Amino acid sequence: MYDAIVVGLGPAGSTAAYTLAQAGLKVLGIDKARFPRYKSCGGCISTKIERILDFSISDTIEQTVYGATFTYKSERTLDIISERAVGHNVMRETFDNRLLSKAKEAGAEVIEGLRVTGVTDNGNSVAVSAADGRSFTGKVLVGADGASGVVGREVFRLNPREAAVSITAEVPYERAKADYGRKLFIDFGGVPYGYGWIFPKKDYLSVGIAGDAVKVGGRIKEYFNSFAGTHAALKGLKVDERVGWTVPIYYDGAAPSVKGRVLLIGDTGHLVDPFLGEGIFYAIRTAKAASSAIIDTIGREKADLAPYQAWLEREIYPEFKGAGKLSDLVYAHPRLWYSILEKDPEIMHRFYNVIRGEEDCNSFYDWVYGKIRSKPWKVLRRWIESRFLPV
Repeated sequence: MYDAIVVGLGPAGSTAAYTLAQAGLKVLGIDKARFPRYKSCGGCISTKIERILDFSISDTIEQTVYGATFTYKSERTLDIISERAVGHNVMRETFDNRLLSKAKEAGAEVIEGLRVTGVTDNGNSVAVSAADGRSFTGKVLVGADGASGVVGREVFRLNPREAAVSITAEVPYERAKADYGRKLFIDFGGVPYGYGWIFPKKDYLSVGIAGDAVKVGGRIKEYFNSFAGTHAALKGLKVDERVGWTVPIYYDGAAPSVKGRVLLIGDTGHLVDPFLGEGIFYAIRTAKAASSAIIDTIGREKADLAPYQAWLEREIYPEFKGAGKLSDLVYAHPRLWYSILEKDPEIMHRFYNVIRGEEDCNSFYDWVYGKIRSKPWKVLRRWIESRFLPV
């Protein structure tokens, strides 16, 4: 009998396993992959992550970035660079393996290369079935096996269509022949309800594009090819070995992330920023909050994980709702949004503070909406009115 079983050992699951084991609990972590493993992802983490980790990740950072070069449909270049760092670029196989290593060091038992096939909450415990016929029992279960994992899909019945679809590629380049600076490349307007990106690493450029699954309508490859074939930063480079994946963004009406003795963290619970698609920070943040609720309830006759759900509703959902409002404004009219940035780059400098965790998204949204509304730009009237009209 384990105190906790963690299914999935990406940033969310490994952080939960680490935190629980460090507190002295008997923890089992299971993942279908063997680490280190490649993970399709842009791999940019915001600097605010440093405030919630109690160990250094400095040797996993391949590039620290201070802003971005923005484009609209790969044209109209706009540099908005800050004096302070905004984020860090990492390769996920290295970063994720570091987090898993910390969980092992803390005493968590880990099984790699094993697929979980079923979960049953028996009231007093949770049984986990695996593909090799084995079963494991724990007092609580942490679902961290991703958007298509068995826990969120079968136990919580989350809607997989509430997501963004994406394609990424790791493009090798020679640093001696190209200087991408300490910045990101972000493109608006090239995909419905989303954006394209180029994130420089040591030896690779992580190139990707993501857009709303419904609005993209199965054309994600077409949008990716257009972006990869026209952006100046990719000139002369071959963009091969593309990988698709789903970004399970937060959506209103999702089921609570607690059900009996089972809870969801990170991507599995659709706990992903609906504007940027940032998931790593929230994976770690929700894992730590869930672990705190588990630590508090272990040893009691009746498990009570409700404090974790209350924390989500108090701390996370309001942030995501603010990001959702911003997403509706920006992605509904990307050309107008881009024109606004060109006229007033201060807007993006202030948004960098949101990324750093120094301002919440709701206050930024209220500020930028008020700022735009006060401008005598007739062309923005349609943009402002769009918040009251269906997209």
